[in-house]
Amino acid sequence: MIGDHTRIGLHNTIIGPVTIGDHVNLAQGITVTALNHNFSDSIRNIDEQGVSTIPVTIGNDIWIGANAVILPGVTIGDHSVVAAGAVVNKNVPPHSLVAGVPAKIIKQI
Repeated sequence: MIGDHTRIGLHNTIIGPVTIGDHVNLAQGITVTALNHNFSDSIRNIDEQGVSTIPVTIGNDIWIGANAVILPGVTIGDHSVVAAGAVVNKNVPPHSLVAGVPAKIIKQI
């Protein structure tokens, strides 16, 4: 689901299930994925082990900078900013600015 007044930039990849709220701005080159390859069996090839999905939720009034990556199971709280190039592997609380690899809270907005 994609909310009202949401803009999705060029060359983005969104692999669901993903919920995107209202007034979300996704810059270019972003990957949002709820899918991951299973790889726990060291005897079998990874491509034979299937995939799993954990939904991603992007709240309302969010700005995600260019080339950011949002990984499975992440929720980004309302009125938050994800810096360009960040890799978000944990939930982002509302009113937060996150940056880095892996993304960390830089400040509360």
